[in-house]
Amino acid sequence: MLTDAQVRKIKPLEKKTKYSDEKGMYLEVTPSGGMHWRMKFRLNGKENIFSIGTYPETTLAQARRARDEARLKLKDGINPNEEKKQKKQQADESILFKALAMEWMEDRKAVIKEGTYLRDLSVFEKDLFPALGNMPIDQIKGKDVLACAKQIEARGAQEMAKRSIPLAGRIFRFAIRKGLIENDPTPHLQEALKPRKVKHMARLDISEFPPFLERMDRYHGNILVKTALQFMTLTFVRTAELINMEWNEIDFENHLWRIPAYKMKMALPHIVPLSRQAIELIQALQPLTGNKQFVFYNHSTAKPLSNNALLSAIRTMGYTGKMTGHGFRGLASTTLHEQGYMHDAIEIQLAHTVGNAVSQAYNHAQHLEYRTKMMQEWADFIDGLREKTIPFPKIRKA
Repeated sequence: MLTDAQVRKIKPLEKKTKYSDEKGMYLEVTPSGGMHWRMKFRLNGKENIFSIGTYPETTLAQARRARDEARLKLKDGINPNEEKKQKKQQADESILFKALAMEWMEDRKAVIKEGTYLRDLSVFEKDLFPALGNMPIDQIKGKDVLACAKQIEARGAQEMAKRSIPLAGRIFRFAIRKGLIENDPTPHLQEALKPRKVKHMARLDISEFPPFLERMDRYHGNILVKTALQFMTLTFVRTAELINMEWNEIDFENHLWRIPAYKMKMALPHIVPLSRQAIELIQALQPLTGNKQFVFYNHSTAKPLSNNALLSAIRTMGYTGKMTGHGFRGLASTTLHEQGYMHDAIEIQLAHTVGNAVSQAYNHAQHLEYRTKMMQEWADFIDGLREKTIPFPKIRKA
């Protein structure tokens, strides 16, 4: 049986030498100076060797504890070598790009929109995992990520190609936080992709809007779709925010629509002052969907209206390629700015970022009184367009 003092005095000899401890364990010393703890055991009638560790990294006491644990496993018929191999394989798999990406995605799932989660998952599964998924994170180079992005770009999906690089970068930074790697190879890779041509959403000029309003008001399709378009005209929110509007978000007493942060593009809460006309529109829907979660609840699909339903109505009205859901936002922004309304109030109402990160957290309630007046005047202006009177107020200042 060995002691610590004996082990410290052992020197390498010309031939490999074994120094016995007990219970099958011994210290094997090679001529080059390597010192390895091993344990001899028999399982199913066959002799095996279990490698415990090297000295001095593994002390005598630690080696004995590992030996005793292995002997307990043997009593249960478990081969310690096989178990060690499985644990190593599991450890190796945990540093693969795919495993880390799925762990990161799971961590975010509860705090991001479902659409964002599914979009990112699609990029991983379709474009990144086939090439990078089974590679250890510490072996992936910037050129590997860029090659994936180039393949996406080659099929014409430029926006997806640009998105794939920072998405991969998030996984590298996740691995850095876990202590697996030191650097993220993705910064500046986007510069190697072709410049993306900005495509502006189709929208009408304010001078072209009266005929659109007339056709919208005469639309004989789904009443939910018609009301949604009319409501979007008055509030110029994003389509996703509109179709996912819930009854419990509406403050009828104060004429406010409070949209929670998780529904917003910028992940910040948003307040939409509702004009008298906007309140009348949604009150008219209460007999139809008031007992459902969503204001624009489609009974035929048991879901909120889809974006395509709104686009289809716009096409039916004869405005294919001339107007989109996003066009209402651009139209309102341009017109309100031209009429001299306060820039910050307009930007906040559009749920755009204004100021630094701290001020943005409070922007949803800023200039609320001013915005309430602005939104009512906007609704009255829209009524004026219908009546061809266009009684727009003079320049407004804070």
